[in-house]
Amino acid sequence: MEPLRSIFIVDDDPIHQQITEIMLDRLRVTNDVKKFSDAQDVLDHIRLNIAEPASLPDIILLDLNMPVMDGWEFLEAFSVLRGTLPKPVKVYVLTSSIDERDRQRVSSFDFVAGYLTKPLTNDIILGLAR
Repeated sequence: MEPLRSIFIVDDDPIHQQITEIMLDRLRVTNDVKKFSDAQDVLDHIRLNIAEPASLPDIILLDLNMPVMDGWEFLEAFSVLRGTLPKPVKVYVLTSSIDERDRQRVSSFDFVAGYLTKPLTNDIILGLAR
């Protein structure tokens, strides 16, 4: 399995960020993990690097419940931005929410590749690279 170029973890919980990064490293899914506590920082990074596909992630793991800009606001903004990207970027919602309404709302964003619940397992992480 060829490692993904880059995965962005977007979560305001530093412990969850660290655990996810360790799992990604241990399973050799990617060589580059960037962690963001604020979804707005991810949008800013993407906009600043839109002409450089190598600086864009292959996958974004997005928490829904965050202060400042939450995952829902990110999904709305990204839905407009994604058509201008020079490469496909998969977004996976990664949340502790088991609320079926959240899952249904996420399904309205056709570009979201999956709805994952915390904590991640090895099988789920390995599935990201397929």
